[in-house]
Amino acid sequence: MNLIDFLHPARIYTGETLRTGAMGGTESSVVHLAEALAQRGHDVRVFNRVAEPRHVFGVEYLPMDAAGAQTRGDIGISVAAPKAFSTASFRVPILWLHNPLKGFRQLRQGSVLSMLKSRPHIVLLGEYHARHVPRWLPSSGRSIIHHGIAGAFHREQSAAVAPQPRAIFTSQPYRGLDWLLGLWPEVRARVSDARFDVFAPKAHQANANAAKAAPDGVLFRGSIARDALVRELENARIQFIPGHRDETYCLAAAEAIASGVPVVTLGAGSLSERVRDGETGFVVKGRDEFVARSAALLSDDALWARMHRACLADSAIATWDARAIEWEALFERLSTRRS
Repeated sequence: MNLIDFLHPARIYTGETLRTGAMGGTESSVVHLAEALAQRGHDVRVFNRVAEPRHVFGVEYLPMDAAGAQTRGDIGISVAAPKAFSTASFRVPILWLHNPLKGFRQLRQGSVLSMLKSRPHIVLLGEYHARHVPRWLPSSGRSIIHHGIAGAFHREQSAAVAPQPRAIFTSQPYRGLDWLLGLWPEVRARVSDARFDVFAPKAHQANANAAKAAPDGVLFRGSIARDALVRELENARIQFIPGHRDETYCLAAAEAIASGVPVVTLGAGSLSERVRDGETGFVVKGRDEFVARSAALLSDDALWARMHRACLADSAIATWDARAIEWEALFERLSTRRS
């Protein structure tokens, strides 16, 4: 058993948040990994901005203000916050990054000094992510461990018939939503009964979406809990995700693929790593091809069925328990190295 402390100073959440409300990808990933490690016998605590200690689904959540006095000094995982190591010392410090990291910003914020002192091992989400984290940042090494996908998203049986022509968008609105709304009328001109449902990870994003003008066939559905999102994906035909330079993994795309929903994307950011072109979706080169491929998937049942089955068979989309095993191997390797 390992004593594992997560440090995530910028957010407030517990495992209950995951089950009762909408949640961002970083927060949900921390909860899923923490719970997966706890289920595998580790003693796991998460320090964030909760007001008081809570024990939820096998994980203890504690106020970040208490981290300096209450961390155990064994394995510490700082979530995208290098300076968190300034207040706590660990035998195995790990910096788990979720976004691109700009070196000049870390210098300005004083994070590099903390990294020089702690020399954390950096965990990244993929090759694209690795290329966008400066090599000169102080560390004891780097590893790539992909995100897991919650078991509820992993559809076990393929659909007997293709769903209605309904596209879905579940990513951050700033990652291409306005561009999609602009081309949607062209898609609908080719598939007249097509519908486009737009969701947002957070409530304020949903409110901003609702204030937009909705083209014909577009419904702004707000922000929903993850169990409701599972049901929405079960009945979706395709997922639209253009991609963005900040997209270092894209849980929205991986969740769709695990659910058997092909993705149409421009491949920006990490999307070309998530989607296998021509198999689990299409990685297109521009607006015209995006419209054409989307219309094809919305109207061609045989094409959709082939991609649907390929999505369900994609071995790169793993559960959080499988990812926890990879993290355990990292803990063992780093612990051996530092002993």
